[in-house]
Amino acid sequence: MLRKAGIESARLDTTLLLEKVTGKSRAWLAAHDDEELDETAAQAVMKLVERRAGRTPLVHLTNNREFYGLDFYINQHVLTPRVETEKMVEYAIKYAPRGSRLIDIGTGSGAIAIAIAKHRPDLEVWATDVSPQAVKIAKLNSERVRIRVRILTSNLFDSVSGRFETVVTNLPYLRDDADLMPEVKKEPGVALFGGSDGLDVYRRFLGQLPSHLAPHGYLFTECDPWQHADLIKETAAAGLKPIEQKDYFILGFQKAL
Repeated sequence: MLRKAGIESARLDTTLLLEKVTGKSRAWLAAHDDEELDETAAQAVMKLVERRAGRTPLVHLTNNREFYGLDFYINQHVLTPRVETEKMVEYAIKYAPRGSRLIDIGTGSGAIAIAIAKHRPDLEVWATDVSPQAVKIAKLNSERVRIRVRILTSNLFDSVSGRFETVVTNLPYLRDDADLMPEVKKEPGVALFGGSDGLDVYRRFLGQLPSHLAPHGYLFTECDPWQHADLIKETAAAGLKPIEQKDYFILGFQKAL
């Protein structure tokens, strides 16, 4: 069914759905490939397979995603954490001053903020999201991995007070007319689209940033490589300059004063 639906990872997806229903590991399933499922389990698997064939994202069926060595609960209300975003976590861990404050704007599942807090327990870590459903998931993940992060509902910095030495954000940066895979189309649009050039939300964010970023503070962002030049111009207008640390999707900046 999955192959006919054009899903290249059909065998792996099926195995992961079997893991979800049976509670057995991938190794156990491979070693017991002649074992029959009972009727209840078989029906449950087939329902998931049918949804996957309809291009429901796999992570929305398994409700699990590994990010920076931690397991996160994911559903249709939050963007699935991507492996390329782990570079942002790496830079924040490296640059955030010891004992300082850090905030993740547009946290979604909470993956970025929680991963940073896990590896930098000296930091006071905050996280915000405009979506109450996302905030609920982020709080669940914070409790799940037993990492303390202050999480609140806020449109960018609207409900946030004070300054932070480090700000990280993976705001929506896709153009409104972006050609997306069927699975991506089923992720929350509020976490994906950023206007005609993809940077509308970033412009609003950068308008608020100067009053919340401490002098010489750091900003780490994610966007498409073709947007780098424009985003660098926008950050310069907000009083930031690029730093050497950057990746294919990730850019780093520092506030001049």
